[in-house]
Amino acid sequence: MASEFAARNGGRVGVAALIAILLLGLGLRLHEAWDGRAPVYDAAAYAAIAANLERGEGFTVGPSATQPSSNYSPGLPLFVAGTYELTGGVHERTARVVLALIGTLSILFTYAIGRRLRSPAAGLIGAGCVAIYPALLEYQGMLMSEPLAATLLSASVLSLLWAGGVDRSRPSRGCPEGGGPRTNTSPAGSPPSGRAPRATWLRWLLPGLLLGATAMVRPEYLGIAALLALVVFARTARADWRRGLAQAAIVLAGVALVVLPWTVRNMVALDRAVPISTGGGQVLFAGTYLPSDGDPERVGAEVVERHPELFGANAVERLRLEQILTRLAAQRYPDLETDQALSRMGKDQLWDDLSGQPLEYAGFVATKVWRVWSQGPREVMEEPLWRAFQLVLVVLGLLGLGLLAWRRRWEALVLATVFLGVTALSAVLVASPRRVLVLVPLVAALAGVAATWVADRLSPGRT
Repeated sequence: MASEFAARNGGRVGVAALIAILLLGLGLRLHEAWDGRAPVYDAAAYAAIAANLERGEGFTVGPSATQPSSNYSPGLPLFVAGTYELTGGVHERTARVVLALIGTLSILFTYAIGRRLRSPAAGLIGAGCVAIYPALLEYQGMLMSEPLAATLLSASVLSLLWAGGVDRSRPSRGCPEGGGPRTNTSPAGSPPSGRAPRATWLRWLLPGLLLGATAMVRPEYLGIAALLALVVFARTARADWRRGLAQAAIVLAGVALVVLPWTVRNMVALDRAVPISTGGGQVLFAGTYLPSDGDPERVGAEVVERHPELFGANAVERLRLEQILTRLAAQRYPDLETDQALSRMGKDQLWDDLSGQPLEYAGFVATKVWRVWSQGPREVMEEPLWRAFQLVLVVLGLLGLGLLAWRRRWEALVLATVFLGVTALSAVLVASPRRVLVLVPLVAALAGVAATWVADRLSPGRT
């Protein structure tokens, strides 16, 4: 058993390297979690919500909030509040340590994805990149959603690839389970015909549950989960559309099992249909505000400059972006909720930009996309070494995705759907590098695929 495990993972050297990388990543994360860092604004808000939940005060930031508590995704504060309940009080360091342990799993999942896509060496390269990625490490020192979401997303993708692989490799009709060779005579990327065992069908539930959990932490993944369900359907639709439809429905059912209880809570608490969180209007308006040149940090200053009648002196220093946009929304649509007003304003901006200034808007979108992929969300990622690391990782990741599309279309389609979905959201909404940070394990796994492919091509023994 041990020798078989070692053989599948690059021998004893490969297993030792994996253990070393996991220990390195764990040590770095525990160090950050134990010492802690000065929290950014969102981290302080998540901490306040979790503490208020533990005290029985509900899902609220408190009286100091500058925006509705419903604007914050519920996954992280609910998890942290659960940790507080188990440990008997508000112990933020303990919660950070638990999150660091979960964050370390993203290293293991990255390795598993890279190994599945190409080889143990590819997995080790990807895992090593995730283990030392500075922005992920720094966010483990505060209550931020990105490390948790990165773990959940990598687990979701791994389980989706696993479910597809199991379904594709099951015995064909007439070949009983456990007997005879496993064959696949169906078209490339589709499973054999015939009825699937119930266990095979249920394997599609796990990625749905994990995608639902990811969406609770980062709400944009609710839409990406729907896109992935379409990919699952398309995978087998030509050979057996009923099978594909059933598998996609199981994935969506898993998502609904996780998300629907919170949606029902929102209908009661907010008196309107909100699947996970509000705040979409704010990120749409800020993301379509051309004067910002694609930099969300400039939106507030630009709005104040263009609407001086709404703000006093030093408004940019005194007010946060959400406070500035709230005043603007109240002026434009005083009868609407702030988020609804900003949503309408954002849609109007988007239409005006596309119809009146298409070339300028295209450049604006290109700037935003470059911004989210070329730099990390923390100052450390602006250092020359780490900026180069980020760019090399992205370039190799793109190369790895291209290689995958050439050889393994199902896996490539799953990963491309996630990347294109997040890129499209960044192009339309606020272009925050934090959005791409969640994708680092997937990008790193693909970078490992590309790096090992290049190494093979450069090998002196290659003929």
